[in-house]
Amino acid sequence: MLTPLGMFLLAITGVRTRRSASNLAVFGALASLGLTLLIGWGLARKSAPFLVSWPYLNLPVAFSGPINFQGFGIDIVLRVDHVTVAALVAVELCVLGALGWHRFMGRVEPGAARFHAIVSLFLFACIGVLLSYDLAELLAFWGLAGVATYLLLAHRWSVDGAARSTRIALALPFLTDLFLLCGIAVVYSRYGVVNLTTLIPILHTTPGATVKALAIAAVLLFVGVGGRLALWPVHLWVTRTAVDAPAAASAVTQAAWSVVAIVVLYRLMPIAGESNSQTLRALLYTCAATAIIAPLLALASSEPRRSIALLGIAATAVGAAVVVRGFDTVGFTFTFAVAGVACVLAAALARVAGILAASAIATAMRTDDIAEMGDAWRRMRGSAIALLISGLVLGVSASGALAYSVPSGSKLGLVLGEAVLLIAVGSARIFLAIAIGPLRRRRAFEPDRVRDIPAAALSWSYLLALAGAVLVVASMVHGWLGFLDGRTHPAPNPIGYVLWIAVALVGFAAAAIAFRANKDGAVRASSQLGRAVDRSVWRAQGWAGRFMVGPAVGIAAGADEWSFVRDDALAVSAVGTGRLAALASRVPVVPAVIILAVLLAVALGLISPGVFR
Repeated sequence: MLTPLGMFLLAITGVRTRRSASNLAVFGALASLGLTLLIGWGLARKSAPFLVSWPYLNLPVAFSGPINFQGFGIDIVLRVDHVTVAALVAVELCVLGALGWHRFMGRVEPGAARFHAIVSLFLFACIGVLLSYDLAELLAFWGLAGVATYLLLAHRWSVDGAARSTRIALALPFLTDLFLLCGIAVVYSRYGVVNLTTLIPILHTTPGATVKALAIAAVLLFVGVGGRLALWPVHLWVTRTAVDAPAAASAVTQAAWSVVAIVVLYRLMPIAGESNSQTLRALLYTCAATAIIAPLLALASSEPRRSIALLGIAATAVGAAVVVRGFDTVGFTFTFAVAGVACVLAAALARVAGILAASAIATAMRTDDIAEMGDAWRRMRGSAIALLISGLVLGVSASGALAYSVPSGSKLGLVLGEAVLLIAVGSARIFLAIAIGPLRRRRAFEPDRVRDIPAAALSWSYLLALAGAVLVVASMVHGWLGFLDGRTHPAPNPIGYVLWIAVALVGFAAAAIAFRANKDGAVRASSQLGRAVDRSVWRAQGWAGRFMVGPAVGIAAGADEWSFVRDDALAVSAVGTGRLAALASRVPVVPAVIILAVLLAVALGLISPGVFR
């Protein structure tokens, strides 16, 4: 865990060259991967997790009342089980693949030492989140990972387009992180503990515990985790930066956050499961809606990297739906929820491989428009094959999880089956639009100069895509799921496997038939759909600006007309308001927002029942 932090400290204190910074970051990721495999080997024959705890902060705050509220304590709790080891391996492979690819393809990126140092910091924070079993400790590492994410996505800060798009990457996740903070505050205000080891057994035994408090905490925690899963409608922080940010940074942040957030969701599900069925149903509907909307937006997008990001979000949403659906409230037992985690692990590796391959092709063809691409199978066959494998893995990644969790004849099975179909169609569409058809000449662009990337960079895309394929096969083996959560899982009916894989194959075949018949027509149809979506978004923004933002700004601008000169009270109030506004304009924005967020969480915790009554 401390190896990436050490590489970060070495990078920011003495490393200045690109090669040495890259070597340090790769060495830190490799050392972390080796230690993770060593820990996994030690836990292979053990079902009990490795758990160690150190008291970090312990303050007495009362001498009467429930014992949980007589002291405030934060413990450093490190818990490693089989799910944690698998998630760590997936994150570290994603970081290694992105760094190896960036070593050759990111030579023109500015600030190499800064970039590799922030990647090491990001890896350290992700490892900290996965190992944390205390909510306060988890929140600290979660916030550190969020800061590193913004710094990675804003690496091209000198470019206007990248600077504008990263504002979304700062605002939206920070807003959802505030929900996570508020959810933890509600949990502490009700139960007086934030250690999951002691919290889960007392969810219904604490005096004054109510289902309403559990439901509120579950919704707040889910929104906080869902923001990093990039569930709709807070997915813009991923899609807006998919093109403007460096390809390695975009790929590794998307994949690592999907793994980290799904594991945290898996651990927090007892809180939602012990609330009520309506809360679980609302969370399930949110995941199902994202699983449908994201691939539809991918079909309407003409940028391959943005489309792959949306397809990865859809696959992650299917995995999150399986996690929510698979939780059994009787005795805190997870039945098939771990199948959703296995689905996301495979999809994460495929997302990195697909984004890196698509970025290499877009750089070689000097365009981000899928309508201007083509003939990659002949000119860039290595990158095209990597893109094909990653698309196949994305399309089939959810089949094993759905075979375990969702009956094909249910309404949920129909919705998630449609999501799998759309993901397969979108994955095949990207590959076929890039790989086949002519690559036409454009102004200052000659197709004969297009060459594939070096084999040393291409091998990392192959490694990640094949590792994702291995995890997809493993997710269909009930022995792998039993190894992850230490429980015995009944093998599903083989017809279920055949059915869900057939759904994905139908999607691949439908896209192949459409592009084989008329590639230009298929691309033109998706472009028209994208323009229709853009017009709808612009119209909605126009309505919001006309009926919400405009009147509010007009009222604020015309406030001076309402203060009567002869009314001394109103005049004094207006003068005081002006002075307050002038003072607020000189206050730093980020520290002020952080302080307000902390005060909001404290106020929410104090107002919630359980502290004073």
